[in-house]
Amino acid sequence: MIGKLHKQASNWSIPDAFERPAFDGSRILQALDTLKEHAAAGLLSAGDVELLRLAGERVIHMMNSMERTASNWGMIHADLIPSNLVFLEQEVRPIDFGACGFGYYLVDLGWTFSYIHPSFREQLLQSYSKHHPLPDNYTQRLEGFFIAAQLVTMNFWLGLPDWQEWLPGHIGKLASREVKAYLNNESFLFSGVSYWE
Repeated sequence: MIGKLHKQASNWSIPDAFERPAFDGSRILQALDTLKEHAAAGLLSAGDVELLRLAGERVIHMMNSMERTASNWGMIHADLIPSNLVFLEQEVRPIDFGACGFGYYLVDLGWTFSYIHPSFREQLLQSYSKHHPLPDNYTQRLEGFFIAAQLVTMNFWLGLPDWQEWLPGHIGKLASREVKAYLNNESFLFSGVSYWE
């Protein structure tokens, strides 16, 4: 389904008056600023937030160095999570395009991988690549976009009334697992213990 969406988007002629936001480094910087404020107030671990900052800056550098082409940049859903997927018989359909905008197609995969166990990710990519090509260095980039998805969604999570009850633990696991591996140039996409376990 994701591959089909991206194939359609890569061939779509965008109308002149069509406007949607872009998924760039500004959303990550906003999240990092908020996380830093909460750490300064003693609500989050300063060490965990520092690891997230380093990873976020690395992801922004990666995004800024990527050339935008029709095959890797276009209209994305930007919220392909389980609650936005509806199954009809053997087919999955996306709903809730309220967050859609322009971005790298790998953003959608990074977001989705935040909810898929590492042991199932390779199979998803094999299915995806039947409809839309993956870049040569897709593993490294997907790991960056995985981190980006986690950071961007923290802008939403930090606005929830009960975030102090669960988010510090979530951030601690994320920082010590995926983020630490990312910063140490250790691949985590297809192995390791996920932040939710």
